[in-house]
Amino acid sequence: SYPRTPVHDNPPGTYFPFKFLQIPPSDQKEPEVIEADVVIVGSGCGGAVAAKVLAEAGMRVLVVDKSYYWPPEHLPMSEEEGAQHLFAQGQLVQSDDSSIAVAAGSAWGGGGTVNWSASLQTQGFVRREWAQKFGMPYFTSSAYQADLDAVCERMGVGTAAIEHNKANRALLEGARKLGWAAKAVPQNTGGEAHNCGYCTLGCGSCGKKGPTETYLPDAANAGASFLEGFDVQRVTFTNDPETGEQITTGVEGVWMSRDGQGGVAGSDRTQRKVVIRASKVISAGGTLGTPTLLRQSGLTNTHIGRHLRLHPVSMVGAVWPEDVRPWEGSILTAVVNEFENLDGEGYGAKLECTTMLPGMFLPFFPWRGGLHFKEFAAKMKRMTGYISLARDRYGGRVYPDPIDGRPRMQYTPTKYDRKHILEGAIRLAELLYVEGAQEIFTFHPALEPFVRPSSDPDAHITVVSGADTPSINDAPFQAWLAKFRSLGLPAGDTPFVSAHQMGTARMGTSEKNSAVDVKGRVWGTKGLYVCDASLFPSASGVNPMITTMAISRGVARQIVEASGLAAAAVRPRL
Repeated sequence: SYPRTPVHDNPPGTYFPFKFLQIPPSDQKEPEVIEADVVIVGSGCGGAVAAKVLAEAGMRVLVVDKSYYWPPEHLPMSEEEGAQHLFAQGQLVQSDDSSIAVAAGSAWGGGGTVNWSASLQTQGFVRREWAQKFGMPYFTSSAYQADLDAVCERMGVGTAAIEHNKANRALLEGARKLGWAAKAVPQNTGGEAHNCGYCTLGCGSCGKKGPTETYLPDAANAGASFLEGFDVQRVTFTNDPETGEQITTGVEGVWMSRDGQGGVAGSDRTQRKVVIRASKVISAGGTLGTPTLLRQSGLTNTHIGRHLRLHPVSMVGAVWPEDVRPWEGSILTAVVNEFENLDGEGYGAKLECTTMLPGMFLPFFPWRGGLHFKEFAAKMKRMTGYISLARDRYGGRVYPDPIDGRPRMQYTPTKYDRKHILEGAIRLAELLYVEGAQEIFTFHPALEPFVRPSSDPDAHITVVSGADTPSINDAPFQAWLAKFRSLGLPAGDTPFVSAHQMGTARMGTSEKNSAVDVKGRVWGTKGLYVCDASLFPSASGVNPMITTMAISRGVARQIVEASGLAAAAVRPRL
């Protein structure tokens, strides 16, 4: 019953006709040389915003990306195709100890091409932490709020058009029955309903107003140029003998064309070395890509690559009496934030829905044999899935692989964060129980699913005043929860996943505590900036898209101001 493409979304809309520079073939060994005022390495949420701001201010902007653009007729891709063409390293980047797997977007439009439309602004307690603990008052200023509001306006962020599917309705209604704080999650869908559950494999309707529908077209209309398939290998510098600073001169890398059929699998592709000369370079390759590029460019600040922050999650699933076709409808339109501050210092767990494409949900759960998996998969059309998402406190690091240079990740979910994830998972189970789920299952291989007892008098299910809602105090359910709590979430036995990476080139007040200054400039350089989630001083605690875009807008504005140019007026809301 699982269809290849969405059945409840809009047909493909009008999309922007992106044009990309083409490098001519050559038998010569000399590289192709291109000139620009600014080269932006990465076309994701941060890079796209910077491109628009700088191009509209009159700069010659060139946006480059090692990935390729796939127009809506190619989207959504299958799980297999999407893993290869839309994500880094075949969809999941494993930590060195395999305790966690990270899904990082790697496509034209970056994470904005594969995210779930969740458009939450940075919360006040995080903004205060960044302003007070890290010494950057910008984050509690009206200027930062204006940057947040501007990116939301451009993408048409709101909640009015949301149509919750079964999974999100259960989250909101279960929270109401338990007296927990919950709310709708704003969507970047231009004020229109967008009931596509496949957007993690690319949006085929253009309903999700990410970088490829908003900021990159804006940049193109202002004169920006684009180059896909260009793998930047290093930023180039000259040395300032007076200050000792590295003065940015551009980037070098390798460009790979498409094949003769417009794909990327043919043997007739052209490869060329390319040098881009520019006095300003913005690294927007993401939390994995930016520190890797900075290290490969010879920069030695010890904070480059450190302070990796994730939102590690564990999943809880439910089986319902009726078919719910969980792949239909928007993926994430509700959040329970009752438990986001478990330690009193802004660290805890949020409860959210997860993508329900079978190939991206079923394989994460414990393997108990072939027959069990077939029975498990057969229930998929009656399932909903949820995540307990922690704002991590201690983090890890990213570094280039010494053999092939790809980003590697040292990270293990700490006992501190696992405690919060476990608490969130237990609360999800309670919520699903009061909502009437027949079965509740978790990531833990030693914990059998909870199967709701029958309705006979011996089942010990409490019904209050004629209502048909069970109580979380029911003895069989409490016994199962007690076992879950006693087993815990030991890192070696239970998988953890994260789709949010932050902090590996964090912003700060000194090169002694950060990689980048408060204006986004890399310490010890002139003309090299960062515009992506690696700037975050600590984990954002919410889906990082809006925060990334707002910070990048602030960095780009300051580049314009320092250049003596006037920023363009904000375009109208979608």
